[in-house]
Amino acid sequence: MAPIGEAYFPPLDRCFSGEHQLLSWKTTYVALSQLNGGADNGSLRQHLTDPQTIHLLAHSFSPYSAPTPQTKSTFDTKTSSIHVPSSGNPRYDIGQIKEDTLWLSKETKIDEVSALRIAVLEWQTRPAVQLLRGNLVDEIGPLANGIGGSHLQASFSGATSSVFSKSSGLGRNAPAPFNNAGPRRRRLLETYLSERRYILKISEYITFAASCKALNRSSNIATNNASNWLEEVGTAVISTWKGDGPTQSKGKNFVAEAVDAMRSRMESLMSGSGWPSDESQQEDIELAWVRNQILEMIHVMQILLIRLDLSSTKPMTPDLILPWYRLMNECGFFNSLQLPHPALQGPYDLPLQSLTALISLSILNIPLTLELLDQSSAAGVPTGSEGSLPYILNSAAVNELNDIFSGAASLRTSSPSVLAWSIILQKLRELALTARESKEVRQSLRATDNYNTADSSDTDGAERSSARNITGSHRRSSTGSDSSQQSTLLEEIYDSISFTTADGGDQAAFLAASAVDECKVFEVVVIIVVEYCTPFGFEHAGKPGQRMRSTLLNLIRACVSCVVYQPTLLMATLALLTGSERYWETVDRSADSTESEPGAMLMKDDVLKMMIWRPALVRFPYETSPFLQLCRALTFLNMGKDPEELPTWTELGELESFTYRLPAHFDAYVPVRTQEDDDFLQLTKNLSLALGPDIGRSTAQQHGNDKMSRAITNLAIPSNMVVLPSETQGRIISNGKPFVVMWHHSYSALTYIGRILQCASVVDLPANESNPTFSVEVVGEIIGLITAMLSSAAKNGSPEQASTSSAESAESILGGASDGLDRNQDIISVIFEVFQKELYKRRKPSEDMGSIDLLIQCTQFTFTLLPFKPDRVWPFLGRSGLLGIGKDEGQLSFVVATQEMLLGRYDFLLGCIRLFEALIEDAVTRIVSRSAPPKAATRFGDAVSLGAGVSRVTMEKVLESLTRTTIEVFESTMNWKFIEQTERMEINSRLCSIFQKTLNFCFDTNDSLEISQKLTSPLAPAAEYIINVFLSKSNADVTVLPLLHTFGEGIATPSTTLPTRGLQYWTSQVREALKLTSTLIRLNRLLLRPRSHLENQMFKSASILAKVYTAHESYRLPAVELFDSLVRSAAATSQQPPSLLGHLGQETASHFLEVLSMLDQPLDDDTLSSAIWRLHSAVVSKRQQWFAIFVLTGNTPRESFKDKTNSAALDSRRSEPILNTALDGLCNIEKLEPRKALSMLEFVALAADFWPWALTTIAQHPHFMKAISEFGANIGSMTVNTRSKAYRTPSDYNSPQMLSLIADILTMYSNYKQQMNDQKFHKWIVPHLTYLVKNAISPPSYSASLHANLHRNFKSKFFGCSLEDFKRTPLNRTQLGDSFFYDLELANKMLNYDPAWAGKKDDGFAEEVRRANCDLSVVEAQINLFHSWKSLLVELSGPLATETKFQKIMAVAVTDCLKANAENHLPEVIFERLAQSRADLAFTLLQRLLEVKSTGVEVKAILPVAWNTLRRQDPSLGSALNGENADYYRILLKILYLALQSHVLDAGSTSTEDLNASTANSSTARSQSRSNVQVGLEVLSTVVAQGFRSLTILLHDSPALVHPSDFSLITAILRSLLHIPSLSRNTAHLISAFSDSQTARCASTLLSWADQLATNGDPIYGELSILFLLEMSSVSALAESLAVEGVMSQILSTNLIRVLQSRAFGPFDQPARMYGIWGRGILPLLLNLLHAVGPPLAPEVSAALNQFPNQLTRASNIFTSSPRTSAEDPTGYLTLAMASEALNISLIVTILQTFRDAGASAAVIPSEIEEVEWNREQVKEEVEGWLQRRGALSEKIVPSDEKEERWSKQKPVSGAGGNENRLEERVLEEMQGVLGILGGNGGE
Repeated sequence: MAPIGEAYFPPLDRCFSGEHQLLSWKTTYVALSQLNGGADNGSLRQHLTDPQTIHLLAHSFSPYSAPTPQTKSTFDTKTSSIHVPSSGNPRYDIGQIKEDTLWLSKETKIDEVSALRIAVLEWQTRPAVQLLRGNLVDEIGPLANGIGGSHLQASFSGATSSVFSKSSGLGRNAPAPFNNAGPRRRRLLETYLSERRYILKISEYITFAASCKALNRSSNIATNNASNWLEEVGTAVISTWKGDGPTQSKGKNFVAEAVDAMRSRMESLMSGSGWPSDESQQEDIELAWVRNQILEMIHVMQILLIRLDLSSTKPMTPDLILPWYRLMNECGFFNSLQLPHPALQGPYDLPLQSLTALISLSILNIPLTLELLDQSSAAGVPTGSEGSLPYILNSAAVNELNDIFSGAASLRTSSPSVLAWSIILQKLRELALTARESKEVRQSLRATDNYNTADSSDTDGAERSSARNITGSHRRSSTGSDSSQQSTLLEEIYDSISFTTADGGDQAAFLAASAVDECKVFEVVVIIVVEYCTPFGFEHAGKPGQRMRSTLLNLIRACVSCVVYQPTLLMATLALLTGSERYWETVDRSADSTESEPGAMLMKDDVLKMMIWRPALVRFPYETSPFLQLCRALTFLNMGKDPEELPTWTELGELESFTYRLPAHFDAYVPVRTQEDDDFLQLTKNLSLALGPDIGRSTAQQHGNDKMSRAITNLAIPSNMVVLPSETQGRIISNGKPFVVMWHHSYSALTYIGRILQCASVVDLPANESNPTFSVEVVGEIIGLITAMLSSAAKNGSPEQASTSSAESAESILGGASDGLDRNQDIISVIFEVFQKELYKRRKPSEDMGSIDLLIQCTQFTFTLLPFKPDRVWPFLGRSGLLGIGKDEGQLSFVVATQEMLLGRYDFLLGCIRLFEALIEDAVTRIVSRSAPPKAATRFGDAVSLGAGVSRVTMEKVLESLTRTTIEVFESTMNWKFIEQTERMEINSRLCSIFQKTLNFCFDTNDSLEISQKLTSPLAPAAEYIINVFLSKSNADVTVLPLLHTFGEGIATPSTTLPTRGLQYWTSQVREALKLTSTLIRLNRLLLRPRSHLENQMFKSASILAKVYTAHESYRLPAVELFDSLVRSAAATSQQPPSLLGHLGQETASHFLEVLSMLDQPLDDDTLSSAIWRLHSAVVSKRQQWFAIFVLTGNTPRESFKDKTNSAALDSRRSEPILNTALDGLCNIEKLEPRKALSMLEFVALAADFWPWALTTIAQHPHFMKAISEFGANIGSMTVNTRSKAYRTPSDYNSPQMLSLIADILTMYSNYKQQMNDQKFHKWIVPHLTYLVKNAISPPSYSASLHANLHRNFKSKFFGCSLEDFKRTPLNRTQLGDSFFYDLELANKMLNYDPAWAGKKDDGFAEEVRRANCDLSVVEAQINLFHSWKSLLVELSGPLATETKFQKIMAVAVTDCLKANAENHLPEVIFERLAQSRADLAFTLLQRLLEVKSTGVEVKAILPVAWNTLRRQDPSLGSALNGENADYYRILLKILYLALQSHVLDAGSTSTEDLNASTANSSTARSQSRSNVQVGLEVLSTVVAQGFRSLTILLHDSPALVHPSDFSLITAILRSLLHIPSLSRNTAHLISAFSDSQTARCASTLLSWADQLATNGDPIYGELSILFLLEMSSVSALAESLAVEGVMSQILSTNLIRVLQSRAFGPFDQPARMYGIWGRGILPLLLNLLHAVGPPLAPEVSAALNQFPNQLTRASNIFTSSPRTSAEDPTGYLTLAMASEALNISLIVTILQTFRDAGASAAVIPSEIEEVEWNREQVKEEVEGWLQRRGALSEKIVPSDEKEERWSKQKPVSGAGGNENRLEERVLEEMQGVLGILGGNGGE
């Protein structure tokens, strides 16, 4: 036993933990053969390159060794407790697994380690088996009642039976409990059988791939580098076969090994398995055993065929060939296969019998054998032992073989080898007799010479004898005397064989006749090719089928010399050449298999050309079909070559012979060359071909059909095609009357067949074969040949020159066929006329498929013509009867309904569907080139103008009509009769693909809502119809039912090692249906439509979709994407989404989650893994609460709410919860593929965001937070230079995106830790944020020049489209990268017609668009990173705001945000939003800094940066608010205001002396201080003075653009500036700034408008203007300026003030703002003015006050205690504003009284200062009274605004006053101030 590699079988603890999923041989085969990219899979590569794997594949006939003490020891070691715990883990039972292993080892007699791997594999696949195990009929029951009734239920019933019959039939009876010993061990046996079978299959698969490698190299065919390692594995296996490998194969030869393997399995068929089982399951087990033995026999034979092919250059020795034929002799060449179980009788007969025939023929190796016979005849007796000689030179072997073939002469399965043996015998006899005759002639001559010239030497006699030898160079020569003449080996073999049969006949002739006449060997060959080689040899691009056909073609080559040219021989040859592939299979053939081995063999082999090709050629056109069929076959087999390089092109262009039957009564000829054996004729006058409708009749001359005659004679045909000139000679090839003559005449066959078609377009074609030159069949063959030649042209040339070279080749073909037609016709119009005529031809429903063959050929021609002549195809379809546009009904539906549905074959429908596909591709591909101006379109050649002139209306109607028809087909195919179910699957697959493509083309790009205005507008009507049908609001299920039926078939996908092309269609239809459904659901969400019936039904079918996911590896990705689309779409509406868990059911959901938890294992498919993680992300974030709990905890909600003490129940799941899996995986994030890492990070981030308790799981993980934090800290090395790169790499956008998600997780984790009162994390994380601090806020590295130039150049180059037409929509999820923003694939499709798109060296527009996509990917990632960093900063700013280090980080972040915004001059809308977000972050962080009173250097440095950013945005406040970015400008103003606060705080906390001392010690500080002063002055001038003026003007002109908060903000900025001492001392600048802007006048003017601008009676602008003047007046110099300007008189003259003068407004009166204008505005303003100007202003102030008598009267009674009249009456309450009012009036009155008392000393006239009408004494007494009754006063104080409300709940600043709260403290302070001023206690 080979050493076990870890890749093949890792340690058990990894298997049981879910870390490693074993790769079964079945999954390995599916990955290799059916999954795209399987050859690139790293996991698969590790598995197959493991030494143990190679050992198993090399010994696949018996892969598992018998148990030995060594294997038992290895088993004990691997299962010991040191490697895997024996107990304590409820997820697995190691004891049970060991018990099962030993049981399996005992029953199957395999080693314990291999049995252990099978047992572990069975354990790992249990969730999938359980998921598929449920009863589909029960699950579909409720759904069937709603949408399909009994029909749907019946279809799923069939699917259910298929599910359990496809895997050896071990589940048909009522199942016992799943984990019981019986069912468990049956699964073990099933797994064992499957592993054995797939080992054989994979051995065959990879060794065939390796065998092709040498052929590809010798033929200079490029191979896929990704598959080189697979070929190396195959080569290693082959080396082991040959004895060159590390584990040499010793003992028997490979044929004997295969024979022994076959014999042992044949014996097992009869003896049975011998496995114990209960009676209920015994039959199923035996059936599975027998099926497996048969399949293994087939695979053994397939491997043997490969090994024979590898040994084809070496002679076969008897020990190689005889074991096979002895076995075949015993089993009768499997001609009558009798199997022990009736259910297996039939399905396996064909593979067994076909392989028997192929191996029996291949092992004879007829080409090499015949060559050996020739060599042996020429070279004499070979040396060596008899056993080492080739079998043909071993008399015993030849005799035994002869006896075997004689006994098998009547068996059809042996007929190919019998025919081959007869040829070998004939050759052997011929050479032996020739050698004997030659020897006898020499002896006779020698005797004569001796008699005549006795003195001649023996040598001379021998020379003379050789001179007379007439046997030729291949005959045996002999020298020496008579005594030396011995029999040759061939003579000895000949003498030992009986060449006569029992009845005295010739043995070779008997064998040949038996094979050809009795067994119909050529029919057998056709059956093998058609039913086995092509269907079962489709893998490896059809190369196995070609290889087998080449083997059979060797037989044809060997027998053509002795078998006359006959129809069966020709049909066999055609079958071997084409494999009887359908046209569409040939068209789809991949590029590396375009040149077929049989086709190349035919054209390179002179014998085949002479005996097959030449006879067909010279009999044309008398026998039209054979020649045309050969030409078509050879054209297809050499597809991709220039047609002019094909041998058929040369022959068709100029034929040298014209064969036909002479017309009746024609006698214008004479015999010539009478001396020769053949009969030759010569024309004595011209022979007109106008008599041509009856040319070549094979029956007696029946010249008639005048209509056809006139049709041909009336055509203007060139003379060399109309007339055979006089004196043309010919040879009679058929002596029947009239003669069939082969005339020596040169003409073009293309022109001739073109004229045949023209005739067919105007006359009715006979459906029978009475006229072999003019019939439906012949016309169909002609059109098929032209189609084949056009197909070859379509694939002609290199990719760079394909368009031009293909178009030229097609023009040459079409031109050649049109040469002989009327002037107004060409071959296209003729074929279209034939097509149209056939569409309306009346047919009987009973006719067979041949009745519409011509229609099928015309459809294929139209499909092939489309790439070359779209301008001819579209109009034809628009006016033809195929679709019936504008008519009652299209003939497409009619033909399908009346012909194909009755026959059950749908070639015509499939052809129309393929044409539909091509039309959609053409409509999209040429949409831009059709719109291009003629000059631009033809600049680079004619190919560019293809399709120009096609009407868009025509295209729309054609596509819509086809869409309507095909949707009807899609809805009804379930009920149709199908001979081949694969046709139905192909129809469904292609239709789903077409519908999906149409929707993607219309909605995946250009987010315009009107699809008729998009670039793909020709598809718009079709797309709208698809939407209306599939996304209908009605509850009709006609479109849902086919999808569900397809999903049911997906569950029943067969698992077989004998795949055919039908399996591809089976899986393809399911994948395409899943993709279509997913697209439709996403589209419904994109169009904002209500939830569709389709979506509701898909939710109800969730359990079915879960089973589909498990049924086949290729379904997983589309199924996951469908689930993802369902979840996201359901959450997009305001309605409560359906519960996914509820529709799945608890048991199904549990198994489904188990399967999903395996992720992409065992194949490590990163794309699938990412999709699964995205599905989990959708579940946890899209309102699927119950399923989200299931995903995050691993338990259903019901289990989660149970007693948590029952840990065993909660741990019963086999794998970790998905969240834990993600956390574990992300601990090694640096090793993950970026896409996978991103999807996992997204899942964790969303789980933490939507399910906060998930953070507990994250916190409990020992390594996760550390791992992602360190990864984020170290990621800078990968992305530091991103912003300076000209070309982007994937890491440039993947790394920032990953870091963004990490920052999101850190944000939520920080919040969690803060709630838990744990501050350690916050301090720990700060050092890990270095990269984020430095880079996250920097401007995105957007290449403005790249995008600007691309937009400009693109628009000028490509007429009628712009880059916006390729901009992706949210329909499909896009990934960062080459096609992120613009759909590069669609652009390639549409714009590749222009050489400028690709460029000369990949430097065209395509590369620019790719770079633009990568650039935008980087920008997207960087923007996401910024937003995540923003959230993290804001979150951390709470707990860390007091930390000095973090304060610096916050200040740096604010500065970086502002700098980034200042540097941003990009016009893109996205960057405007980004700038707004940066400003929001700066504002928030600055607020936090000010809250903690941070005044560090970094904080103070924000001011100049903030001002610079604001100034760069727009220095004019008016123009900024009048623009689109007004909100952004406002936030910048707020930031500027906050930036000033640090200087205000610093000024308030530091004395002038301290400041001077500190600044004197630092030149930097002094410089910064001067800079800040300068900034402040600029702000004062620009923002405050000029800004207030601009705001006032803008408010007057456009009131809607200005908010009251704008004035408040300007006022606040002014207040902050004036509180900075160094600024307020610059009085000259202040006065100049305000006077230049006339700010005071603007404020008073604003006050005058305030009553008109009032909103709902609220004069807010009045208060704002007064407050602004108040702030100005706080500076004495400005107050004097205001007084000089007469601001008081301006204020008093306004309407608003007049209202205030007219009545009393208190704090509780409405509008409340009137009282604010009085108390907060006028009174403080008067006080400031009086303080600044002094006595000169006293008379004006007193007079102004007295103009408010009502206010003064009310103010006198503020403290008066009055009784309340009602509960709502505010009388008697006291507010802080009332106390401040009293204080201000007290101050003013007192100051005025002081000036009055001073009189002349104060330079005033006392009488001019009026006495203020305010009762000073009353106020004084009442204040004294309230202060003495503090308890009563507290009850009277009430808050008047939000600020006072907060104060009322705050503690007082000083605890000494006995106040209850801060508000009361403030009121008392004001009242004490009043009392002090009025002369009370402590009064002045």
